[in-house]
Order: sequence, then C-alpha cells, then structure tokens
Amino acid sequence: MTRPSILLVGLGVVGRAIAQAHLDANISVTIADQSVEALQNSIRDFKLDPAVWSVSEVRLGEAEIMMVDLVHHQDGVSESGVDSHAPRILIESIAERLQIKRDFFQRMEGVLDEDWIFCSNTSTLRIGDIAAALSTPSRLCGMHFFMPVDVRDAVEVIPTKGIREQNLASVARHVRRLNRSPLVVADAPGFVVNRMLSPYLNEAMTLLTQGATAEQIEQAALQLGMPLSPLELIDLIGSRTMFDAGRVYWQSFPTRIDPSPMLPALIKAGRGGRFGGGGFYDYCDAQRSASLSPEAIKIRDRYTRETTAFAHDQVLLRLCIPMWIEAALLLQDGVAPSLDQVEIAMAGGLGYSHRGEWFRWFDAIGSETIRSFLNDAQAHSKSLRAPFELSELLSTHTPTDAITRFANLAPASP
Repeated sequence: MTRPSILLVGLGVVGRAIAQAHLDANISVTIADQSVEALQNSIRDFKLDPAVWSVSEVRLGEAEIMMVDLVHHQDGVSESGVDSHAPRILIESIAERLQIKRDFFQRMEGVLDEDWIFCSNTSTLRIGDIAAALSTPSRLCGMHFFMPVDVRDAVEVIPTKGIREQNLASVARHVRRLNRSPLVVADAPGFVVNRMLSPYLNEAMTLLTQGATAEQIEQAALQLGMPLSPLELIDLIGSRTMFDAGRVYWQSFPTRIDPSPMLPALIKAGRGGRFGGGGFYDYCDAQRSASLSPEAIKIRDRYTRETTAFAHDQVLLRLCIPMWIEAALLLQDGVAPSLDQVEIAMAGGLGYSHRGEWFRWFDAIGSETIRSFLNDAQAHSKSLRAPFELSELLSTHTPTDAITRFANLAPASP
C-alpha cells in the first residue's frame, strides 16, 4: 500500500487538532513528531476504528522524526499503490520560532521529492522569511488554521513570491477537502485575522485596567457577535502565542497600539492559558471559571491607574471600532482583496456569528455615532485613532461605503 500524500509534522495542541480535522474528513495522513510520547498520545486520543483505519509506523530518512501512517481504507490510497490525491503536501505545526522553522524545512528539502508542497501553519511569522532559507523558496506557502480548529471553517492561505499557480490551487483545494474555506491573503504582518484580532484583544485588556469589568467585556463581545469573551479567547490561543502575534503587530504598526502589560505579566506568572495552567480564567475539565482567576486579578490591579465607570455601549464600541479601522487599513494595503474576504475572516477565522453581516453591524450603528465616538475616544487608545480620510468619509457615507472608498485611496506615507 502506498504512503499517504499528506504529511503533518508537529503534534502540539494545534497540530493535533489539524490532524483530527483530516481524520474527520476521512483523509489519510502521516503524522510525525520528535516525541514518541506525543505520537502515542495522539493515536490514543484519535480513537480510530480499526475496521476503517490502518495504523503503521514508518521512518523518513535521517530526519530524526518519528512517523506513523494513518490510512483510511477508502481515501484513494489503494492496494495497487495509486494515490488519487496527489500532489503531496507537508503541513508543519512546530515551534513558532523563525530559525526552527527554517532549519526544519531545509531538512525536509533534502529528504522529500521536489513535487512535495511545503505549508507552514505559522500565525506570526512572514512566509517569505521562512522560505528564504530554501533553495526553492516558491515551494512553500502558509496554511494558517485557527483555534479552536474543529469549529473554525476558514484557513488563511499565504502564497510566497513566485509560487506556481498549480501549487496554490492544490493547497486551496486541500483546504476545501477539509470542509473549510481557503482565504488567500498577502504575506503581510498578521495576515488578515491576526491583524484584526491583535488590536481587539489588546483593547479588551486595556479596558480591564481602565475600569471595565470582565463581565462587561464578555457581554459586549457576545452582543457584537463574537463567540466568547476576548479574555477567554486569549486563554484559548495561549498567552505566549498571543504575545508573539501581538508583538508582530506592535513592531509593524507602533503608532496604532499601546501594548497592554498584562500578557507578559501572565506569561511571567506561569499563566499560559487554557492548556497551560490557566490564564485570565481557571479551567477544570474544559470548564471555565465564572470570574477572573486570582492571579489575573492581581495583575489587573497592578496595572490599574485611573478608572472609569464604563457604560455598556462604550465598552462595545471600544472593542469593535479597532477592528473596523484595521479592516479599512488592510483593505487599503491589499492584504485582503475585498470586503467579502474580510467577512470570511470574521466568521470562519474568529467565529463571528452573524455570517456575512459584520460590515452591516457598523452601518446599523451609523456614521455619525462612529465619527462622534472616534473624536471623543481617540485620546484613550491609539487603536481608536482612525486615519483622517476615513473619518472624513464618514461625514457623507455609510461606514461600509466609507471603508470601500478609503480602500481605493493610495496608502499614506508612513
């Protein structure tokens, strides 16, 4: 029997979830990790029916990676050795460090044939920076899944310069095989989803230290249409991963964000998130505590100075307006090609519940309300400072029309 055409490397929390997504779609895969224990635990947790799946250990050259084939009996991997799902794709979900990823793909380049397409599940690193270490950089692209993988139906696909259209199409087709929507975006800091997410999550932490309660923040997020509190989302992503993503945003756009000190404080206190000892909340059997953890309260109080008694509508606008501004800017930068792609990012990447209606939310608020809020609130947060041209367009256009017209303007010089 021939080998599966999909190789998944890295079985951490996200890598294991990506593997499970393939198994749920009845796609044969080879899973790989440096840790034998990680492999064994993953296979145990997958609970594969032996009547439907075959499990066999394999090795890959001298790559020092343990591997196991998981073959679905009707996935096109036949006894005759014909795999109907070529080309072959490697999806990497290892440590989020540039040099580690570069070294890994360099090793794989020497082991796997040239027809293999390399994909990185990075959430923070530029794909071009990873690809620069390869002798054929154009064989690499990004394939960014979102947490929780089992309920997010979008995947960002980030092409490298010079990638073959056939390879890009193959990656997008594979995403669709997983019953997900490929979101092809430019290789830019934060891509689309993290670029919109970073100011939103940072604003939530800023509000927490300015007097808003965790309950207010959660209620506002749910009313907006988000699936959970932004503080709980940070826990789900992981404090360290979110810190790395936020740092990419801050370093790329330093005039647009005041980084909250809460994330590094959580990391220093050993609060890694839901899968790392708890974060803003404590967790027991996957259930979140009703209120902030004692450690998170201590950190909040440490960085609280002057506080304000926030009204619900103020908290709501403080959370959603930074994402609206960022959507306008990334469309102008060409990171996403259309408003529809941003809608896919919101629903499929961030779990926004009113699919296809995110921009309509702001039209319902109204241009005058948004413009007035921007004038009053920009002193409280860099993330609320809209470009002058965008704010001026609100005086004569709906919020959606304002974004559309702003996106067609030439970006201002930095």
